Amino acid sequence: MEYNPYEILGVSPAASKAEIAKAVAVAMKHKKHPVDIIAKAQKSLLKPEERIIADYLRPILPTIKHFKYSDLSALLQPAPRLVLLPEFDGLEQVIAQSAQEQRLEREPLPMSLSELFTEGIIACKEGRYPKAIKYLKDYCQGCTDRNSKDYIQAQMWLIKVYKIVGQLERAIALCQLLSNHTRPQVQTWATKTLAMLSKEVSHV
Repeated sequence: MEYNPYEILGVSPAASKAEIAKAVAVAMKHKKHPVDIIAKAQKSLLKPEERIIADYLRPILPTIKHFKYSDLSALLQPAPRLVLLPEFDGLEQVIAQSAQEQRLEREPLPMSLSELFTEGIIACKEGRYPKAIKYLKDYCQGCTDRNSKDYIQAQMWLIKVYKIVGQLERAIALCQLLSNHTRPQVQTWATKTLAMLSKEVSHV
């Protein structure tokens, strides 16, 4: 693993999904790391099998920030004992379960359009971005009235979520569609957001 997701997002191994989502927003704001690295870190900590691997591969030796040639006391301390995580024994089962969940994500959810829209907005606000994308994409695919208020809101939420998780190309593609909308307010919002997204892409 070329990076440590815990260090990228600045969270502890016990961080919840909500804490991870908040950390992603902070990391995006501070821009200490590229957007794609932040997105990969979030993905690693949200997927059970990747998080177990991240736990396993994170550094177990304390970082020596101040090391002087005359002070070798740090070398005299016993090295931490490596304790195998019991969760690692069930790694194959976790990977299989995750693969099944990914297959289910590709299938349409057995929900009405109003339920998909409502659950999508709730998932966005709670930081459950993969679920939010699934709900809102299914809603947009099933909605026939592309000029309705709910459809436009769903598209806007999708753009925001794509931006948060680092999928800037998809966010830009949706913005380009909304910039040609018949409603002037929608055009204005999409054009302004498109300029911001394009600027972020140029900095990645």
